Amino acid sequence: MFPTRRSFTQALLVGSVLAPLLRPREATAQIAAAPDLRMRLLQARESANPRARIAAEKTLARLDELAIDFAAPRLILVNIAATEVIAFENGREVMRSKVIVGTGRTRTPQLLTFVTSVRTNPPWHVPHSIFAEIRASGAAGFQAVGGRLIQPPGPNNPLGPLRLGLLDSDGIFLHGTNRPGLFERQARNLSHGCVRVERIRELCAWVLDVPPAEVNAAVATRRTMELHPMQEVQVVLAYLTAWPDMTGQMVVHPDPYGLDAPGTRIARHRRVMRSAPDDPIEVEEAARSTIEAASRL
Repeated sequence: MFPTRRSFTQALLVGSVLAPLLRPREATAQIAAAPDLRMRLLQARESANPRARIAAEKTLARLDELAIDFAAPRLILVNIAATEVIAFENGREVMRSKVIVGTGRTRTPQLLTFVTSVRTNPPWHVPHSIFAEIRASGAAGFQAVGGRLIQPPGPNNPLGPLRLGLLDSDGIFLHGTNRPGLFERQARNLSHGCVRVERIRELCAWVLDVPPAEVNAAVATRRTMELHPMQEVQVVLAYLTAWPDMTGQMVVHPDPYGLDAPGTRIARHRRVMRSAPDDPIEVEEAARSTIEAASRL
């Protein structure tokens, strides 16, 4: 954890309704121990089922490339192929949730990065790649700011109540949605690349180390606030077509991006490195500017 994190959080919470709410979270029961993944995948690779063999082999290769540290104090794993997110704490699984990921045309990338913040009631800054699509729909309720389209927070905002920011992620985030019914679909490759999380409130509460009720209270203020975790949280977006379910049984997932096809090379991934800590005063000034700009939307 960098020394600027505490000062950053304090600057954001001065005068905020969250100041009396952010207190240490009570320990929660851990769901299951992180499995011995490599051993189970090696066993699956010997399966008589050709699809299971290929999925296990490809997953092993991707894990070798990604070099994920499952023993990290806090780790969020988005399994793109399984359309699922898993939170690990000191090597133990503490939460799972359905997610929605990118389509075959707008794929969610494989990425290793870190959480930067939790944003409550986030405005949506429309990506330039879908400007034409939004304008064609009439762009009702959007604001044009500096050549960009911005949709204020509210029930029609596709980011939902919360957005989990990622370091140097090229516009890829974890967030909620205004269409929760989509999580009931079996095939959830529906987004433009971002990851929509069904249990976004519980995930953000875990990241901030507070009870979900406190996150709900922050959302209920209808204010856009930038909250920063006191502990480092690693995030991995990976394409793993063979993976254990909550009971520990190995499951073979679909291959929506066709990355398990014979002769297909290992898909590229990107690893984000942390930079040196920023000057605390500059960080706090930037935080205040961010909050003031968001409050004007």
